[in-house]
Amino acid sequence: MPRQVSLARLAEFGVRPKRELGQHFLVDDNIIAVILDMARCGREDVVLEVGAGLGVLTAALAREVAHVHAFEVDRALEPALRATLGEGARVSLHFEDVLQASLERLHPAPSLCVSNLPYQVAGAFVVEALERLPSIRRYCLMVQREVAERMAAMAGSKVYGQLSVWVQLYTRVIDTRPLSRAIFYPRPHVDSSLVMLERKPQQDTPSIPPRFLRAVLQAAFGQRRKIVANALASGLGLPRAVVEEVLESVGLGPGLRAEQVDPLGLAALAIALAKRGLLTPAQSQGKGA
Repeated sequence: MPRQVSLARLAEFGVRPKRELGQHFLVDDNIIAVILDMARCGREDVVLEVGAGLGVLTAALAREVAHVHAFEVDRALEPALRATLGEGARVSLHFEDVLQASLERLHPAPSLCVSNLPYQVAGAFVVEALERLPSIRRYCLMVQREVAERMAAMAGSKVYGQLSVWVQLYTRVIDTRPLSRAIFYPRPHVDSSLVMLERKPQQDTPSIPPRFLRAVLQAAFGQRRKIVANALASGLGLPRAVVEEVLESVGLGPGLRAEQVDPLGLAALAIALAKRGLLTPAQSQGKGA
């Protein structure tokens, strides 16, 4: 859909971007070809899209794949979205918060995720999807530049955290590309990036239930000023002496902070805690990254 048609759709339906929802609509058709090329969609693929907006990307995806599950939290966009898609589009529209949705029940199950992610849900959604949707083999995401940097950050970096560890344990960061602010309306006040993630084979991911790994990461990074021994003892409700013993068993010094430990080290720590029965489902109820 040409740029001018996208803007015309905004005018036709009187759509005003809602700042509280972080709405920045994709209005440049040139980036669509870049996204499709990066995502490498196949005719048999099923795509999960979060933040369908006016349906510009949704419609392009629907022409390339077997089915699209498009999530949009703003029900007021439905008339414009349906007008863009037209009749017969192979799209299921889900007007709900993707973080509250029953993603495991999506049918057919998604094999790709291609999205212009709303800024405020980007990190949390990626964590949720990697945990709950193992069927997705590739992610092609437009995200805030800061989120892209966090995904690829190495241990020791100021932006290294839960999202960095989670993404790098379950995926390979294949590509990141800067995006012009001009492809969005209204223009955002922050820079964005296009990121591609490839999910690792199951045998290359941590041999621990994701909910237990999540609990350890939340505790470890929850109080960044604390050394990891204190953070885990406090966050998981464990005796410090026990935590120090487990840290030593995986070759980690008790004086380290979480941001100094690489993803494999944190995964080894979580596995060791789980094997000793020191993790429970109740410790992993929080969300986000």
